[in-house]
Amino acid sequence: MKFRKKNEFRPDVHREDILGKILLTRKQRQTLLRWFLFSAVCVAALVIQDVVMSRVSIFDTTTDLVPCCILAVCILQGGESGSIFALVASLVYYFSGSAPGVPCIPILTFLAVFAAIFRQAYLRQGFITLLLLLGVCLVVYELAIFGIALFMKLTIPQRLTAHCVSAGITLVSVPLLYPILMSIGKIGGETWKE
Repeated sequence: MKFRKKNEFRPDVHREDILGKILLTRKQRQTLLRWFLFSAVCVAALVIQDVVMSRVSIFDTTTDLVPCCILAVCILQGGESGSIFALVASLVYYFSGSAPGVPCIPILTFLAVFAAIFRQAYLRQGFITLLLLLGVCLVVYELAIFGIALFMKLTIPQRLTAHCVSAGITLVSVPLLYPILMSIGKIGGETWKE
């Protein structure tokens, strides 16, 4: 009577879900989740801006939540990965129809990358530095959009104060946005490198 040897090799268990077919490590899945959640926050900001804040007028202007969200994510995540996010998110912002025009794409991207690199090189990580950088970036963004619109004769010079007030009003949303973005940024490990 012959006994068969049991095979030591056992094939892997076949998973039928979609994540079983995508070969990603745990860290890659967490990074993918982090960027998906950042995108979801920006889409939520877009919906809030278009549905709710477009009906609210403070000093004859309204907020710019989406540029604030794009800039904040890029500043918090650093210049390398944040720059790609800023480019893609500004493209989505433009094609959503609520952006002030094509110039918002390069303006948002360059401002976000410059602010992220400046923060990594010279500033510490914290809420106050983010608030100051976002304030400067939002004012520059609003002034750039105003300058381009003025050059193309789409606005009048008296609207300059409304653009600056819009940047100030948008900064009020940063204390609400900061804890959400910091919590999402911790998924998959820290990306801040000194």
